[in-house]
Amino acid sequence: MNTRALTSRSLRLAAVAATASLALTACGSNGGSKDAKDNASGAPASSGPVEVEATNGKVTVPAGVKRIVSISYATGALLDLGVQPVGTSTIDDNNPMELLPSQTEAAKKIEPIGSGIEINIEKVASLKPDLIIVEGATAFDWGVKKLEGVAPTLYFGIDKPVDLLNAQEKIATAVGKEAEFKKLKSDYDTKAAKIKADYAGKLNNVKWTIASSYGGGEFLVDTSTSWVGRVLTDAGAKFSTASAGTTDHEVTYSVEKLDVLADADIILVPRTAATGEVPQDTKDLEKQPSWQNLKAVKAGKVLPVTYATTDRYGTSINVLDQIETILKGL
Repeated sequence: MNTRALTSRSLRLAAVAATASLALTACGSNGGSKDAKDNASGAPASSGPVEVEATNGKVTVPAGVKRIVSISYATGALLDLGVQPVGTSTIDDNNPMELLPSQTEAAKKIEPIGSGIEINIEKVASLKPDLIIVEGATAFDWGVKKLEGVAPTLYFGIDKPVDLLNAQEKIATAVGKEAEFKKLKSDYDTKAAKIKADYAGKLNNVKWTIASSYGGGEFLVDTSTSWVGRVLTDAGAKFSTASAGTTDHEVTYSVEKLDVLADADIILVPRTAATGEVPQDTKDLEKQPSWQNLKAVKAGKVLPVTYATTDRYGTSINVLDQIETILKGL
């Protein structure tokens, strides 16, 4: 696996505060506020204990789980299933959870327990959770052992994009929301198949690429196994040569190599869900003369895509909607 690729979008989004060491403090014994204790709308109530295989081993999730603390990507996975956690990593303009518009207001009501990997364990303990769910990149120390001292903890380590989808299925099992997960997956599969059939002609004649940058004189090209790349693949899209010849989900190029995008008919550029803006480092690619000479640029087919880190089926369905809108306009 390409560690360099993982340290780009996935890790930058998974840990906003990754520059500091994990700030887990000692467990507190104080109870949370009444509002926090009552904030369990949409909470599951499983009929019996269930054993779930996670990165940290087989974990027995107790029956009647109602109070869940979610960390990193786990928040979006739960909200997709109709479960609102009582505590979560901070939701703000730099949050790693790319929430759907319908989930934003609900997320504001969840008690913050830290930002990125800087989790306040006293705050977690004060919320008296029945279950803690961590879904984050394996390159970081999420303090799972300390969290396990507070409540049963499911840790799903993420090494590649598809791991996020697999984790959502296990999370659904843990919280008794298997039916909701199956519907999400069915809706996604049905929509992808319909797009593939309805736009077969256009899809056969168009090559796609997904490009972004974090500066440093480099840019990234997502492959067919990336977050959005996986969705494009399911919809029947073909990729430009810039993403060929690798099993990694991202390829890094120097900006002098922008001409590798020459055969792309459509270039998707990620924009932040919270702000709706394309990051400045990616916008700066437009200043390169070789960018202006690209076929897709000249044709006006450099298009933003929201949920570039489409970590679950809810956002994957939204990305399919965006793809269909683009195909309708071709």
